[in-house]
Amino acid sequence: MKNRRNYYRILQVQPDASIEVIRASYRTQMRELGKHPDLGGSVFGATVLNEAYETLNNPERRAEYDKKLFLKLTNAKQVRSNVSQPITSAICPFCKYPLPGKPEPGAICPICRSPVHSAPIAPSFSSGKRALSRTRHSEQIKYYCTWPDEARQGAMIDFSPKGMRFFCEETLAPKTVVKISSCFFEASGVITNSQEKISGGQKQYAVGVCFLAVNFIEFRGNLLSTSA
Repeated sequence: MKNRRNYYRILQVQPDASIEVIRASYRTQMRELGKHPDLGGSVFGATVLNEAYETLNNPERRAEYDKKLFLKLTNAKQVRSNVSQPITSAICPFCKYPLPGKPEPGAICPICRSPVHSAPIAPSFSSGKRALSRTRHSEQIKYYCTWPDEARQGAMIDFSPKGMRFFCEETLAPKTVVKISSCFFEASGVITNSQEKISGGQKQYAVGVCFLAVNFIEFRGNLLSTSA
């Protein structure tokens, strides 16, 4: 069946939903919400739901569908704008949600709330002070590997405006994109390395992250040093 429906809306999931979430939503609608014809649902509604599920449950078909959906959203935005210049579109680096238009500095994704464009950093330096390339800082953080998902706990080791390291209880594969929240910044970043460490007889992992976008909530003081 050829149509222009949004399969994510049909299955009531976000564009970054995992296969497990998609399957759970499909089963819920078919069984618990009674959309299966044997439970009183319409044949047409079940057919559309099956089509959406068969597409999003298949990685290759889903990837191709995502490309078409992105182009559809981009073209629709361009037509509505009624301007001669082409519109630059972006995708949230974390949840991959299409973002029509070029994000402004400090912009965040409307779906996962991750930074999609770093806000300009303009701290007031007093005489003799400069920003450190890396600052050691002990702080609890939360990180997400998928969206939607439960936040996972970590402990910051050090950070800079371009990246950070933190301890966690699991190994994270390089190139994994994560969302990170702390008391003074929100960031989206990519894992660069994960090294096993033994501390107090317990296994943990030191994870390196390169920021893709970061918005500092409180910059002044935490990133400054009196060293020359």
